[in-house]
Amino acid sequence: MIQGKGKGLGDGPVHHALGDKSIADVCEAFIGAAFLQDNKRGQWNPADWNQAVKAVKIFVDSEDHLMEKFSDYFAAYVKPKYQMADATATQLDLARQIEQRHPYHFKYPRLLRSAFVHPSQAFMWEKVPNYQRLEFLGDSLLDVAFIMHLFYSYPEKDPHWLTEHKTPMVANKFLGAVSVKLGFHHHIRQNNAALTSEIRNYVTELEDAEIEANGAVDYWVGIDAEPPKCLADVVEAYVAAMFVDSEFDFTVVQNFFDMHLKRYFLDMTLPSYEAFGSGHPITRLHKLMHTNFGCTSCVMSVQPLPSVIPGSNGQVVAMVMIHGKVRFDSIGQSARYARPRAANKALEALEGLPQYQFRKVYGCDCTEEDEETNGIDMKEWVEDAMDATV
Repeated sequence: MIQGKGKGLGDGPVHHALGDKSIADVCEAFIGAAFLQDNKRGQWNPADWNQAVKAVKIFVDSEDHLMEKFSDYFAAYVKPKYQMADATATQLDLARQIEQRHPYHFKYPRLLRSAFVHPSQAFMWEKVPNYQRLEFLGDSLLDVAFIMHLFYSYPEKDPHWLTEHKTPMVANKFLGAVSVKLGFHHHIRQNNAALTSEIRNYVTELEDAEIEANGAVDYWVGIDAEPPKCLADVVEAYVAAMFVDSEFDFTVVQNFFDMHLKRYFLDMTLPSYEAFGSGHPITRLHKLMHTNFGCTSCVMSVQPLPSVIPGSNGQVVAMVMIHGKVRFDSIGQSARYARPRAANKALEALEGLPQYQFRKVYGCDCTEEDEETNGIDMKEWVEDAMDATV
């Protein structure tokens, strides 16, 4: 800031207020720099992440995160009883079949079974939990693989471009197509007749689209139907199951990306991928608020709704808040679905509205100075749109 605002206004100290987000950005950038210092593209060594782990510890500054090197994460992991129990014949057979689709051998086949157990399946049948915890972990692990691919492959691109082009990579549409390609849909244990029909219809439409595409890797983009969420969930859960089974070895995640996902994204400049991110309702809402209306006090929040069924995840509500007031909302099974619907409601009401009318109706008095300290971050908006769980 030496050459920034306030230069030439006297000999006294120059003060410039920074918003919380600016400070958080610096912390995140510091962690990223610590990671890049040692990490080499296409290589994986746990020691290469030790500096980033130390940086996280410094900035988190919490007794819940005492790790100073990557190996400390697995050292803190306590294997659950279900993982350690003897596998049944059907669980061993599942491991054998899945190993034919991806060459990773599970030491704990019950962990693999968990990755394919839908929430509709009763726990008492196999005494194995459903895939939701593993899905939560796998979502983040794949995120790392996707981001590293984009970051190293396109060093000249800005964060906005990188974030928009990560959107198709983490989309349910893509992961659902991968799930079908790997045949994972045949192994999902679920107890929902309607879901069975939805999966069958989607698989038929997807396979027809692939045939008509004549080898085009973006065949999955143009399918009208959204895949049942469980298809993407089991891909994420499977990746997490490998990671846990391998004692937190990220190599297994990278290998899965290289073998099954990377080929779809060798060219991120395909028109379908260019349009995928920019056409997302949350991206469009950000541009409308920031560019058309000049409003910097618009946020999207997601909160869980209480469930009447003990132990169930219930639903979530996504809210678009403008100057502290909830203006639009939508309820869904997860943030991945509720957020875009809330954004679409906002777009229907706001698109075509003149700026003066928006300011009058929604009480907006944002200025350029507000933008410098509290501006909406396109990266965070689009990443929020892709969150799989709450």
